[in-house]
Amino acid sequence: MLRESEMKPKFGTWQYFEEMRRQAIKHVVNTFTNEVANYTVQLWLVIDDNADKAKPWGSSVLLDINAKHYLVTAAHVLDDIDINNLAFWDEQDLVQVSGHLVYLSTQAQVNRTGDIAVWELSNDADATLMKHHQFLPLDRVRLNHHIDLRERYLLLGYPVTKTKKIFKSKTIPIESLKLFTCGVSSEAKMRNNQLDPKINFLLEYHRRKAQSFLAPKRQIEHLPAPHGLSGCGLWHMEDDKIARLVGIMTGYNYTDSIMIASRIDLATEIIRLSMDASIPASSTITVNWI
Repeated sequence: MLRESEMKPKFGTWQYFEEMRRQAIKHVVNTFTNEVANYTVQLWLVIDDNADKAKPWGSSVLLDINAKHYLVTAAHVLDDIDINNLAFWDEQDLVQVSGHLVYLSTQAQVNRTGDIAVWELSNDADATLMKHHQFLPLDRVRLNHHIDLRERYLLLGYPVTKTKKIFKSKTIPIESLKLFTCGVSSEAKMRNNQLDPKINFLLEYHRRKAQSFLAPKRQIEHLPAPHGLSGCGLWHMEDDKIARLVGIMTGYNYTDSIMIASRIDLATEIIRLSMDASIPASSTITVNWI
């Protein structure tokens, strides 16, 4: 005999429709997770020029814009560090993130200008990353996005607590966090966190009562601490069944039950104004501080 928790919900009940919703979300998450992971890179900080002392440090997204390759992350990931010590794992060794740092928000600017950093990658870093990752084309980037209050957002990044180093055996078992959530529209929360609604998005985030959509049956789980997620992408599941990049994750507030993103328009505008004038301009924001 099936236990009560294993019985299928009766047709027409709220439990039935809740399970249908959970299964639909599970399908979406499973469908898009592997694809999104291809464009997402974990960042490491090498300590004292010693790879054995490296720490998992943040996340980032790879962009392909007119055949030039960029790495985008949150600016605060680079606070108070030597950026020459930032690296990524190529399945065998840690490799320096090399290239031209196009733009980096300063700590004093992030509330006004967004929390964003943009690299144009060197040929060496580019070639190494292409062995295991892909670069997102511009047509998969959604500019001028309006917040969606439905469950249509996917976050995929690398929490520090989910990464283990085993350098002697040249392995780093990495577990990503996959979070499916909805947008939040709240002037009060924007104001409380000193954010600009033209630059930032708010996402619902309940760390200690998140519903698992990947488990065989409905269950509530505690999410890992979000340290290390900064710099990962905010992806919107659009009606054409395509996930498009709309933002870069930059922070969280447990009290307000939110995560915070800077819209991706910041990165494309920075690249457009400093590197490539052919990129479509954002009609949502005006970048006049670079």
